[in-house]
Amino acid sequence: MKKITVSKSDEVAVIVEKMIEAEDGEITLSIPRFSHISESLSNFYLLKREADALSKKISVESIDDRVIELAEMSGLIGTNPFFAKNKRQFSDIVAPSKAGVKSASQKVRVGKLVKKPVEVQIPSVEPEDHEEVRPILRKLPVEEYPASAPQKINPLSFRAPKITLPSISVPEFEFNRKWINFLVVIVALSGFGYAAATFLPSAEVRIISIKKEWNYGSSIVVDKAAVSDLKEMSVPGQVFSEPGNETKKFPATGRRQVEKHATGLIVVYNSYSSDAQQLVEKTRFMAPDGKLFRLSKTITVPGAKIVDGKIVPSNIIADVVADGAGPDYNIGPVKLFTIPGFKGSPKYQSFYGESTSDMAGGFIGEVAYPTSDDMIRAKTAAGSDLESALNAKLLMQVPKEFKILDGTRTYRVVSQKADEEADADGNFGVLTEGRSTIIAFRESDLEDLLLKKSLSEETEDYEVDSHTLEYGVARVDFDRGLMTFPVDYKSVLARKIDADSLKEKIAGKSESELKQMVFELPGLETATISLWPFWVKTVPEQLSKITVVVE
Repeated sequence: MKKITVSKSDEVAVIVEKMIEAEDGEITLSIPRFSHISESLSNFYLLKREADALSKKISVESIDDRVIELAEMSGLIGTNPFFAKNKRQFSDIVAPSKAGVKSASQKVRVGKLVKKPVEVQIPSVEPEDHEEVRPILRKLPVEEYPASAPQKINPLSFRAPKITLPSISVPEFEFNRKWINFLVVIVALSGFGYAAATFLPSAEVRIISIKKEWNYGSSIVVDKAAVSDLKEMSVPGQVFSEPGNETKKFPATGRRQVEKHATGLIVVYNSYSSDAQQLVEKTRFMAPDGKLFRLSKTITVPGAKIVDGKIVPSNIIADVVADGAGPDYNIGPVKLFTIPGFKGSPKYQSFYGESTSDMAGGFIGEVAYPTSDDMIRAKTAAGSDLESALNAKLLMQVPKEFKILDGTRTYRVVSQKADEEADADGNFGVLTEGRSTIIAFRESDLEDLLLKKSLSEETEDYEVDSHTLEYGVARVDFDRGLMTFPVDYKSVLARKIDADSLKEKIAGKSESELKQMVFELPGLETATISLWPFWVKTVPEQLSKITVVVE
């Protein structure tokens, strides 16, 4: 047989998992006092059901008589390793059967307290556990322990745990050894009795209050400018917005033949005179190998400076484009470009150009370009990608306590622009600018509103025992920050019973006083009262030894 020790905090699922892992077909569950699973009979029914499903036989062992009682009620075998009987208890305290709130004029019928016969057992000493005690008892005179004398049985006697008494050896003094052992027994029993009277007594009151249902099935208004209002059934909302932009690359599927001219920069010098010189668009500059490049636009070369009687050339940077298409014009830096237009004049030697970087871009052949379909598909995909990115950022912005319903989020493309030319890799870019918006509300605000609504319709002192909340389809006006939606709210209201106040009132009361005080509680449906151990007839004075549970 496998013995499984259960912790106070263990849930039913944890215990079932331990039962599954155990290989034995018979299992004993050792459950401590005030265990979490002892709060409900249904937990033991679940253990019984799972044990049957596993084809395993389980029993319950506990010093908590409530645990033993619940185990037996669920069909399990329950044993107390120390005591022969469970605690005295009286249960099924039932208020009048009519559901709802009881008026002050109605009387509460009290069920009878049924006393069960108490099984009495005399503490026994096992021969194998007390080999040192047995020879001493045999030496006692017969007249002190007549065999035929009837034994008086204390009705409050209990099954004590086995006690192995150490033998005290007193050489040559048999009389002293007898009395020392006797005194040890007396002291041990007295100590146990004191501990039982001081630490063991406890009281437990479990109350089930009167309950009723309350439902709400209508619309709720969420408004960014509103406050919680019972009349309008409205709660405040908040608008969250996230703007952003993104450039995405897409492949161009179109193909066409093109001729491209190399381009670059040259520095144009004037060492001719202090007068400025204008050079018109398409003015030619010739490289030493004869390749021509033309100005992209008209420029004015500043006049040279005269320093100490010497001419210091002035300069200006200008854009040029190759006169012919193709890669042949993709040349490196050139020290001297001449201007053919000045040939034959003094200016030919005094006006010149120089390049310090490569001429590039010359090309003849087939290139990719984005078709109309390419642009449509790219814009759609780019817009969707930006929406996903903005929504992710937006959700991180919304606090966790806010509720976001389906259909309360929107995305709008502000602008989109696609490149008309593909790059060297055959891709073109799409720049998208958009904005994502959400309207949300605190679910706690809505629950508080519905709670106030339910309690405002009751004349008695109720509280929400449990509830469920389901949402319908929302209608949203993002511009106004307004939305409406239906809700299906179902709640169970329970008559309020102050457990702490009751605990203080019953402290130190007798069993009959305790019973009367519980019966007189307003809103009582049923109750179970337990005093432990079974001989206790008074509620303990210490509040820590009193448990009041309201269900």
